[in-house]
Amino acid sequence: MATQEERLIALEQTTAEYRPVLQNIAYELTMVKGLTIDQVGATQGLRQDMNNVKERLTNIEEKLDTILTLLKPS
Repeated sequence: MATQEERLIALEQTTAEYRPVLQNIAYELTMVKGLTIDQVGATQGLRQDMNNVKERLTNIEEKLDTILTLLKPS
Protein backbone atom coordinates (compact mmCIF):
# COMPACT_ATOMS: atom_id res chain seq x y z
CA MET A 1 0.00 0.00 0.00
CA ALA A 2 1.28 3.46 -0.90
CA THR A 3 2.31 5.78 1.87
CA GLN A 4 0.41 8.96 2.55
CA GLU A 5 3.27 10.97 1.01
CA GLU A 6 3.21 8.87 -2.17
CA ARG A 7 -0.54 9.28 -2.48
CA LEU A 8 -0.21 13.02 -1.97
CA ILE A 9 2.48 13.23 -4.68
CA ALA A 10 0.25 11.24 -7.08
CA LEU A 11 -2.66 13.57 -6.34
CA GLU A 12 -0.51 16.65 -6.98
CA GLN A 13 0.69 15.20 -10.30
CA THR A 14 -2.84 14.33 -11.39
CA THR A 15 -4.06 17.79 -10.43
CA ALA A 16 -1.23 19.40 -12.39
CA GLU A 17 -2.01 17.26 -15.45
CA TYR A 18 -5.71 18.09 -15.44
CA ARG A 19 -5.44 21.76 -14.48
CA PRO A 20 -5.62 23.06 -18.11
CA VAL A 21 -8.64 20.86 -18.81
CA LEU A 22 -10.38 21.99 -15.63
CA GLN A 23 -9.63 25.63 -16.40
CA ASN A 24 -11.10 25.18 -19.87
CA ILE A 25 -14.22 23.57 -18.45
CA ALA A 26 -14.60 26.42 -15.96
CA TYR A 27 -14.22 28.97 -18.77
CA GLU A 28 -16.79 27.22 -20.94
CA LEU A 29 -19.25 26.94 -18.07
CA THR A 30 -18.87 30.66 -17.45
CA MET A 31 -19.61 31.33 -21.12
CA VAL A 32 -22.67 29.06 -21.05
CA LYS A 33 -23.93 30.81 -17.94
CA GLY A 34 -23.57 34.20 -19.60
CA LEU A 35 -25.30 33.05 -22.76
CA THR A 36 -28.11 31.50 -20.74
CA ILE A 37 -28.67 34.72 -18.81
CA ASP A 38 -28.76 36.68 -22.08
CA GLN A 39 -31.19 34.19 -23.59
CA VAL A 40 -33.51 34.39 -20.59
CA GLY A 41 -33.58 38.18 -20.96
CA ALA A 42 -34.35 37.93 -24.66
CA THR A 43 -37.11 35.40 -24.00
CA GLN A 44 -38.69 37.65 -21.40
CA GLY A 45 -38.62 40.53 -23.88
CA LEU A 46 -40.29 38.39 -26.53
CA ARG A 47 -42.92 37.27 -24.05
CA GLN A 48 -43.75 40.89 -23.23
CA ASP A 49 -43.90 41.76 -26.94
CA MET A 50 -46.27 38.85 -27.58
CA ASN A 51 -48.50 39.94 -24.72
CA ASN A 52 -48.62 43.45 -26.23
CA VAL A 53 -49.55 42.02 -29.64
CA LYS A 54 -52.30 39.91 -28.07
CA GLU A 55 -53.70 42.97 -26.30
CA ARG A 56 -53.69 44.99 -29.51
CA LEU A 57 -55.37 42.18 -31.44
CA THR A 58 -58.05 41.90 -28.77
CA ASN A 59 -58.69 45.65 -29.03
CA ILE A 60 -58.90 45.42 -32.82
CA GLU A 61 -61.32 42.49 -32.60
CA GLU A 62 -63.53 44.42 -30.19
CA LYS A 63 -63.56 47.47 -32.46
CA LEU A 64 -64.34 45.32 -35.52
CA ASP A 65 -67.20 43.65 -33.65
CA THR A 66 -68.57 47.07 -32.78
CA ILE A 67 -68.25 48.27 -36.39
CA LEU A 68 -69.92 45.11 -37.71
CA THR A 69 -72.74 45.47 -35.21
CA LEU A 70 -73.32 49.07 -36.32
CA LEU A 71 -73.28 48.10 -39.99
CA LYS A 72 -75.84 45.28 -39.67
CA PRO A 73 -79.20 46.26 -41.08
CA SER A 74 -81.90 46.51 -38.42
